[in-house]
Amino acid sequence: MSGAPSIEHVDRANVDRTLSIERREPRAARYGYAIAIAAVLCALAARAALPPGLPFITFYPAVILTAYFCGLGPALVCTILSGVAVWYAVLPSNLPATGASSAAIALILFGIVVGINLILIERMRRASDANAALAQSTRQLMVELQRETSLRMANEQLAEKTLLLDLALQAADAGTWRYCVRTGRAQLSEQMARHHGFGDQPIEIDVERDWRPRIHPDDAERTLRDLGAAIAGRTKVVTDFRVLMPDGRVRWITGLGQVETDAAGAVTAVVGLSLDITARKEAEAKIAHMACHDPLTGLANRTLFHDRLDAEIARVRRHGATFALFCLDIDRFKAVNDTHGHSVGDALLRIVAARLQAVIRTEDMLARIGGDEFVIIQTQAEQPESASALAERLIGTVEQPIELEGHTLSVSLSVGIALAPADGHDPLSLYNSADRALYRAKAQGRNTFRFAG
Repeated sequence: MSGAPSIEHVDRANVDRTLSIERREPRAARYGYAIAIAAVLCALAARAALPPGLPFITFYPAVILTAYFCGLGPALVCTILSGVAVWYAVLPSNLPATGASSAAIALILFGIVVGINLILIERMRRASDANAALAQSTRQLMVELQRETSLRMANEQLAEKTLLLDLALQAADAGTWRYCVRTGRAQLSEQMARHHGFGDQPIEIDVERDWRPRIHPDDAERTLRDLGAAIAGRTKVVTDFRVLMPDGRVRWITGLGQVETDAAGAVTAVVGLSLDITARKEAEAKIAHMACHDPLTGLANRTLFHDRLDAEIARVRRHGATFALFCLDIDRFKAVNDTHGHSVGDALLRIVAARLQAVIRTEDMLARIGGDEFVIIQTQAEQPESASALAERLIGTVEQPIELEGHTLSVSLSVGIALAPADGHDPLSLYNSADRALYRAKAQGRNTFRFAG
């Protein structure tokens, strides 16, 4: 990229910065020069106590120790003072016969030896400082390397978790949202916007103006009430609602949210997920329908029939109403099944069921309870006149010829009718009364109806 530093340049600069060694001049101890003077005086006193010979024997250690502990400056002061003390106080008594030339030579040699030692000590100090600086830089580099490694691993883990979260949201067809309590507006992710028919891009909406009209009227108020209760109680919100899509479809959404608070504890927002549960709701509805309906004809089955019969008996007991129970049986159905096969028999049952369903009112109930047996519950009608009229219509519609797979089939219908509560005060006795009436109708020529009693 233009204008960006190269990798090589960045690495070299980082190494130079990290491994730079500060060459520090050794600083004299706080009292280094006083120590140097004291060292010379001690060396002079010690030398006076020794017999003549080796004039520098006590001054040399004084200079070396001063250089080691106090640095080069005090050591030079100590060297000069030692030379002066030796020249004036020590050499005259140690070299009386040799004269000034020998004393000068001895002093020069002392200076050379001491100078060499001071140079070596200084280099050792510098090497020691350099090693210490290098060790410190190495430790800093290791710490920085560990920190960078930890940071890189944390970033990699975060990226991995973010990727997994994105994959999970995509797999679950989940969207994200954030509702601002102060403004009443919500930020919707791309998927959440798609769930509500707002398009395929993230969007910010006003909940009252934009969101409420998209929600089924039976769900909008309840969902907002759930949201308000979560905000008031600082709890989680879980709610299901239906979205009315622009194309007329209905989509089921479940929303899960968590309240956010500020430093003062006030609720600022609610953040959460939305899941499209339309498929689950449709599956649940299908399972519920299959549990209560006949798979061949789609009519109510025996279970739903008994539930409705129990409810009507209870209504009779509470309010003194009446209703009629019909037991229906298709005449000559076994012959059709045996002659043309079960597929034709099943098709015949579907056609007869559709004809019967077309005759009864919406408030009445038609159910298939097995084989070619059907039952009808007729409510809210004057009896027995309404039951007689309905029985005649049922018989008339079934006896019409049926064209099926190239065959003209003719069947008829026998009907038994029981009136509640006259023919039974409980479901079983009422059903038995209608069933006995059905068998009388079949015994008396079929294609007719009979009342119980």
